[in-house]
Amino acid sequence: METDIQQNKRKLEELEEAAKPLIKFLCENYHPHVTAIVTPTSVEVMEGLQAVPDITEFIVD
Repeated sequence: METDIQQNKRKLEELEEAAKPLIKFLCENYHPHVTAIVTPTSVEVMEGLQAVPDITEFIVD
């Protein structure tokens, strides 16, 4: 019987193998600044034009 750790490792390995064709497609057809969001029913390719990360001054602890 597979332990939780073994099952999680197997799922991570399967996810990596499933993602590789999409990563290859993105690299061959788009530039490095695109992101793909995959859901169970769709895939969306997005381009970030501008970002301002880590604005945390309004986060309440």
